[in-house]
Amino acid sequence: MKRRHALLAGSSCIGTLLSGCLGGTSESSTGTPSQTPSSTESDTQTRTVAETPVYDCDEVNRPPEPASDDDPPGEDERYTYPQRPESLTDESTLLSYVKEYERAYRLNDLYTEYGDNLDHGIIFIYETWTYEAPEGAAIARLKCPYSHGYTRGDRQVEADSPTIYASYYIDDAVVLRASTSGYQEDESKLVPDPIEWGLPMECF
Repeated sequence: MKRRHALLAGSSCIGTLLSGCLGGTSESSTGTPSQTPSSTESDTQTRTVAETPVYDCDEVNRPPEPASDDDPPGEDERYTYPQRPESLTDESTLLSYVKEYERAYRLNDLYTEYGDNLDHGIIFIYETWTYEAPEGAAIARLKCPYSHGYTRGDRQVEADSPTIYASYYIDDAVVLRASTSGYQEDESKLVPDPIEWGLPMECF
């Protein structure tokens, strides 16, 4: 893979960098992340209702991984969607899976948009939350703005996203993702709720 800009900033950007902290409806590539906490926080929140989602696997739609003859910036594995873990009960395993999924989602989305003009993409995982979910399922949410650089003609452009919140619902049949951007007064609330607003990323 070509390395136009070094992307691995050490291990403090997940708080630090899940290697790439990375769309959803109101996600634009303009603006600056509103906060830059120094550490990742994880809290389990209580849902008022733990209903079962309704979705259609025919509507599965996620940014595709690069083709074998493509050459996006950075390491191959950063663009690969992770395998669903066998168990979703361990919070550390769940959050690791969701972070890798969001990283792949965002980087593939950027590469789909910019192609070989993409120079780098960095995803910042600033905070994480987990929530009560239906039996056999898991719900997690990330605060994950991103920055990226690309070439436009003879110019090098650098861009930062607004603050982005991505919510995931995972069970043994589907991964649902919902996202929103902008200021949230109470960041611990499940907004957006992936059971209500999530789109299917993949069905098993």
